[in-house]
Amino acid sequence: MRIGLFSDTYTPEVNGVVNSVLMLKEGLEERGHDVFVIGPGNPDAAPEPNVFRAPAISLPVLQERRLASPWSAKLWRKVRKLDLDIVHTHTEFGVGGFGFRARRQLGLPQVHTYHTVWEEYTHYVTQGRYFDARARRVVANQTRRTLKHVDHVIVPSTKTLELLESYGVRNPISVIPTGVDLSRFSPPKASDEKRLDALRTRYGVDRFSTVLLMLGRIAEEKRVIGLLDMTAPHLRTHPDTCLLVVGDGPSLGELIARATTLGIASQVLCTGEVPWESVPDFYRISDVHIGNSDTETQGLTFIEALASGTLVVSRYNSCFDGIFIDDFNASLFDTDAHYLPELEEALDPTVRDARIEAGLLTAQQFNKTAFAEHVENVYLSLLDSGTPSEHHT
Repeated sequence: MRIGLFSDTYTPEVNGVVNSVLMLKEGLEERGHDVFVIGPGNPDAAPEPNVFRAPAISLPVLQERRLASPWSAKLWRKVRKLDLDIVHTHTEFGVGGFGFRARRQLGLPQVHTYHTVWEEYTHYVTQGRYFDARARRVVANQTRRTLKHVDHVIVPSTKTLELLESYGVRNPISVIPTGVDLSRFSPPKASDEKRLDALRTRYGVDRFSTVLLMLGRIAEEKRVIGLLDMTAPHLRTHPDTCLLVVGDGPSLGELIARATTLGIASQVLCTGEVPWESVPDFYRISDVHIGNSDTETQGLTFIEALASGTLVVSRYNSCFDGIFIDDFNASLFDTDAHYLPELEEALDPTVRDARIEAGLLTAQQFNKTAFAEHVENVYLSLLDSGTPSEHHT
């Protein structure tokens, strides 16, 4: 098949959607398909085969993200010439417009992955004011209107499926968790140590420190300031422990300032945004990946942590059901008061090795090959049914 993946975020950006698109592209190509990515233009992007870029600008409220224009005659001509069999959109905006247009004008079946729960981001516009609830209703209504035009929806978890159903979305929906490239995410080997020591030196991580990892977007919806506050007592009583903050976002400055106020600034090490290629090594030099967000749709970074032999301590999220099991492959807390006991238990040498082993076994279920195969089956079912119109295969 000739498959078009339409996404408003792509390399060199580092986030869960980029990772999902990359894993799908690689997995489908390994299965013999021709895969084309249509993504946003980025001045830092290197040319890649079968990757086409739309004109794009930085978003005012999410500066690390870029918004592509859906109106580029030059790019549309390229899309038409790709002679696609199927359209797979990964965004409701920007670049997604080319995918929706391809379905309408070229009669192509369209699959859509709903990655982002946009109602959790309305505070960037409303600033948490009284009309935030109205903004969330607008998001629900717009989501329903947009998705009614696609033939099949993919979501990463049952949590997201239930959310879309609450919006009134009635399309066929499949739950397909994003895959992980297990060749990239794996426990450290002896041959890695020289490279890992160089990474530690670069960011001031003592080789013998216990490293708590906070990796991802540093933003309000991830509740990073609350996580820092909860972690501070442990850092004060464990001077040989550091918190490694990997990523960027609108709350990074506030987090740094808060660490100073709490008197733990010397133990909080911030890298800012890092290259996608280096992300696996940050798991490898860390002991525990910690999280406090309740807006996750799958918890992909935690699966990457398990695959890397890194412990997981996170606030419980319903999207974890069937993946993370408390006191087996992860430590989950449901209140702030339960966080420190869960963290300290995870670090207990008597339970550590068993947790790591269980995590490695869990991660095997999320390999990118299985991910691509599940998505491929959705494509084939649409093509076999002739939805929305007959097209060559």
